[in-house]
Amino acid sequence: MCGRDHRVVSSIVAILNLAWVGPALADGSAVTRSAPGERNKPTKPWLALADYPRPPGPDTGWGIHDNPNCMWVPSDPDAFFKELKGRYGFSWFKVLACGANKIEVVKACRRQGVEPVVRIYTDRPAPFYPREGQEEKEFRRLVNEYVKAGARYIESGNEPNLSLEWAAGEWDKPDRTGRLCRQWLRVKPMIAEEGGIPVFYAMSVGGEDKRSAGLWWQDCFETFKKWDKIEEAFAGAAFGAHLGTANHPLDYPFDAKRNMPHATKAERIDSLMKNNTCYLGVELLIHLMGQYLPHPIPILSTEGGTFPDNQDDKGYPKITPELHRDYNMGIFERFNPKHPEYWGDPLFAQMSWIYHADGGVFAIDSWFDNPKYGRMPILDALEKAEKFDRGMIFRK
Repeated sequence: MCGRDHRVVSSIVAILNLAWVGPALADGSAVTRSAPGERNKPTKPWLALADYPRPPGPDTGWGIHDNPNCMWVPSDPDAFFKELKGRYGFSWFKVLACGANKIEVVKACRRQGVEPVVRIYTDRPAPFYPREGQEEKEFRRLVNEYVKAGARYIESGNEPNLSLEWAAGEWDKPDRTGRLCRQWLRVKPMIAEEGGIPVFYAMSVGGEDKRSAGLWWQDCFETFKKWDKIEEAFAGAAFGAHLGTANHPLDYPFDAKRNMPHATKAERIDSLMKNNTCYLGVELLIHLMGQYLPHPIPILSTEGGTFPDNQDDKGYPKITPELHRDYNMGIFERFNPKHPEYWGDPLFAQMSWIYHADGGVFAIDSWFDNPKYGRMPILDALEKAEKFDRGMIFRK
């Protein structure tokens, strides 16, 4: 399950083999983006980013994560999603499902123009769910039911770069990456055969090691490359991530305090490989996709953002409600393709942690009824913000 130690990623993105020159980095090199009408024309089985489904406009890329109690459902799902999109601009929602209990939630999500991303929750952690036999049959049935209800993107696991997400004793066995990758090659076709888009396991940015997510991303890419399975692993799929800031500003580690604002492209990537406890982890992931994949695939940040009271780095201020507002709003603003520090086309959505929790350790992260702060200030900022439609970038 999601922890409060998620780290985030932020930056001026790209390094993909696309066209159209965007703004320049500090070293004078350009952020690469694709031009309208020329946006990545791959051959099958690879899809152009424009061919992946998105919610109807306005698609802000903004989203929120479900209650971490996977049994919770809103009393009036249609009214719930109507308000989320119409009032706050949320066009994506991470659905945490215990079995088939969120079918009606997904249907309402779709009716109200919000894109659901469904994680089928299990208490048997990565990388073994679903196991062969009855568990696999049940998993396929659930994927099929959620797809029929309107879901398109499906997650089967969570944060395999954290030891707590593994079954007892499995973390310490050899070849973690290989075992994870073999399981993915089993699960991906199960989801696709039932009509869903498989979402590759989301790493927690930062994790138990400041390098954790970057190392796992690179190791997984290298493993599939060694096996000659890059296409089998990623064509037609999406890439999950849990992008968060910790208590760092959005431009960390290239902020003035770290004294790296003028880092070159190579220095940025080198720095982010060593420390991805920042939202700019997305820049590293986009770079790695450019290195290993012939075409980019969507990145879905299905958790993350900035959490109240976080002070993982004592060199930076604790996250107050005001910083929570400013950092989360800053993340969302950079989804606008017109923003000078736009995250880039591959980052489709940020589904931030969390809408609400029924008490427990995650309650302090609630946006809508925080037990310490009440209704978080980010919500007033979202109500007033421009509800741009980033779908414009994919129109031919």
